Amino acid sequence: MIERVVSHPAGRFTRCRGCGSEPKHIRTSGRSSREPVQFIAAAQRHSLECRCGARTTRHDTLPAAEAEWGTDYAQLSLPLRPRRTRRAA
Repeated sequence: MIERVVSHPAGRFTRCRGCGSEPKHIRTSGRSSREPVQFIAAAQRHSLECRCGARTTRHDTLPAAEAEWGTDYAQLSLPLRPRRTRRAA
């Protein structure tokens, strides 16, 4: 199994809820030793990993990994306060 870090522009992924840093995109090729032996080509899988150890499982597509990151590890967006203006007298 070969893992490579894929670079993306800053701000591509939502920041981590635990440490506030942006996760890395990891592309995996091949199979791990824990997976059963199959005599077909292993597809590339994607996961997101943060410095603090938060990590998604391996997914077939990057949007699926992003969806898991957003539901489990991403910071919640804060609601914006309404802007107040003075009334004309």
